[in-house]
Amino acid sequence: MVPSHTELQVSKDSLRVLAPHGIGYRLKLLSQLLGRRFQEKLDPFGLTPFHWVVLCCLWQEDGLATSSIGDRLQQVGGTLTGVLDRMAERDLIRRERDAQDRRVWRIWLTSAGRRLEDLLPPLGVEIRETALKGLSYAEREQFSNIIDRIIVNLQPNPSDPPTTSSPLGWQSILAPYNMGYRIKLLAQLGMRKFQELLDPFGLTPFHWVVLCCLWQEDGLATSSIGEKLQQVGGTLTGVLDRMAERDLIRRERDAEDRRIWRIWLTDEGRALIDDLPLLALSIQNCMVQEISAEDQAKLSGWVNQAIANLS
Repeated sequence: MVPSHTELQVSKDSLRVLAPHGIGYRLKLLSQLLGRRFQEKLDPFGLTPFHWVVLCCLWQEDGLATSSIGDRLQQVGGTLTGVLDRMAERDLIRRERDAQDRRVWRIWLTSAGRRLEDLLPPLGVEIRETALKGLSYAEREQFSNIIDRIIVNLQPNPSDPPTTSSPLGWQSILAPYNMGYRIKLLAQLGMRKFQELLDPFGLTPFHWVVLCCLWQEDGLATSSIGEKLQQVGGTLTGVLDRMAERDLIRRERDAEDRRIWRIWLTDEGRALIDDLPLLALSIQNCMVQEISAEDQAKLSGWVNQAIANLS
């Protein structure tokens, strides 16, 4: 008989952090959904969300040093490699050496880049309104404040003051102040912290998702696991191979449909349930420091509603 999660003696606290139920997974899923929706809106312009971040930086302060723009991109998992080249090819920006320090390159908008300021921000407003449909103004403000609190909690130096507090007016829809950017930043910070804890086990957050699926229902079809990974930006490519090499899982063809491969935990994979959920719980506890249980419940509900609105 395949052991169930209750037979593995998983505590209730551990169960609530398992993907896809944990707040970390759901915030990552929300970030992915926001990114995909925005990418769909940007496709006609031949742009990506990383190009949007660059444009937002320059609409607010033209002539920034490349290092300043790189910091914003790095916060949400992007790099300058290729992004500025593509924008220069499109005649959206131009590069110039700093007049006082020739080692510094500054980035300036062209007239074409400036014109996009009238076209792209309304797309961001549209996605925000879709995601937050059903939330009152007061709830949106509280949601935003909780997101900022979690970002501060996850920053490497928790004593640092918030850097993402939203300004009034039109700038509130631009990166780094808009909800999409901040949820992306939150998800990246959470993933990095979790990765640090998983490093001694030689695992990644995507391996964690696979294990969570199998701890709750062993013998799943690869397609079912693939759907959960794809939701948060992962793919099966290499993930299952690596886990099989580590003797954490085994693959077997379905007895009734030989086209289907099913994934089963080995004893080693099953044993990890004693350690990894506690690591995830420690990240979750870090995230919600100084956030009341009532506000945590509200956050969970709002995240679920935004996911449903975007799905």
